[in-house]
Amino acid sequence: MSSKLKMWLCGAVLAGAAAVSVGAAAMGPPPEGMQPDPVRMLEHMGKKLDLSADQQSKIEGLVKQAREATAADQKRMQELRAEMQGMRESFDATRARKTADEIGQVTGRLVFQASETWSQVYQLLNAEQKAKLDAMMAKRGERRNKLRPQSAQPSESKSAPPAPSTSQ
Repeated sequence: MSSKLKMWLCGAVLAGAAAVSVGAAAMGPPPEGMQPDPVRMLEHMGKKLDLSADQQSKIEGLVKQAREATAADQKRMQELRAEMQGMRESFDATRARKTADEIGQVTGRLVFQASETWSQVYQLLNAEQKAKLDAMMAKRGERRNKLRPQSAQPSESKSAPPAPSTSQ
């Protein structure tokens, strides 16, 4: 193996380890005040969609049920994030892979629960409320896209980086 290729591989490994460490640090819990607030969300939905008292009550029940169903996974996710952050000083690839895999499993369960709850909420709405909610969500997506830097938005065509040259 040429020395240039060895240097490139070592650099790639170090860059990968640094990226995982930075990613793990970024996965910390959201700052105070940035956590989703179901009560505020319900109040906002109630005003914007003109929900009936019955609809609000049913939605509150669904949100409470979802919160209870995901409590253990939320707690486990915090533990896993702390574990990943703890590897900044001493990176263990095997442990990091195992932790990352578990984060993926927990995230999958949380996303499924959120999707199921939103579907149940959506079914409680009448046609006019569904149209309003769809418009609100589209507007929210547009705002998010404007806030994201262009480099963070998914690109239409991603090409693989060029392979390292083995010649000197």
